[in-house]
Amino acid sequence: MAEKSSLQQAREAAGLSVEQISAITNIRAGVIRDLENNSVEVCGGIAYARGHVRTIAKAINLKTGKAINIDADILVAELEAAQSIESKKIIDQLAENSVADRPKEKKRMKFGTLATISATALSVGFIAQVAINNVASISDGVTTISVKKPSVQESTSKIVLPAGVNLVLTGVYGKSWVGLTNADDQVIFNGHITEGQIAAFNDSRILKVVIGNAGAVKLNLNGTDLGVAGADGEVVRLDFDENGQL
Repeated sequence: MAEKSSLQQAREAAGLSVEQISAITNIRAGVIRDLENNSVEVCGGIAYARGHVRTIAKAINLKTGKAINIDADILVAELEAAQSIESKKIIDQLAENSVADRPKEKKRMKFGTLATISATALSVGFIAQVAINNVASISDGVTTISVKKPSVQESTSKIVLPAGVNLVLTGVYGKSWVGLTNADDQVIFNGHITEGQIAAFNDSRILKVVIGNAGAVKLNLNGTDLGVAGADGEVVRLDFDENGQL
């Protein structure tokens, strides 16, 4: 099954159909479906696509209030990246058929490079509270963590979690858009979790989670493994307090 784009995941997380988005934004349903496939062919090019995506993101945010907060810059960045990949495929095909010379790769700065940190031993009474870096590098202080295998001594130490709700999300397959809010509907996180990435969150009362691709993310609540959030491609909404799922 093809991986859903972030735009499609965001729309489905908001509980809106393509037709509903079309009615709200006056963007043709065919254009929306094409954009959700990370294509700009139907709308007439990337310049038009950027405007359409921002309009769709605004419509989703207005329709859902504070429950979901879609970052249009993330959606646009993913769409632009998809066009770069597609353009490279076309050039490669032309080169293989001697229609065009394969362009020489130039040395350049890697886009979106962020500092990484190695997870150190967890001591008694401490849990690392970190967020992940996603494709668009959406927020300051967001980092990727590498988890090292604990030593025998570390494994035998009892880890005491802080009071409240401690939720750890682990990317196990592909990629998923994830949104988290607290009891006051304040946005805690809005971005992507990809395979191998780990994000830990804490709140004194409640954590509300929306996951665009439930089969891609595994949950751990207060030290208890809850498994994957759902099926591949499924959109789930979960609320947790310190005692478990509400």
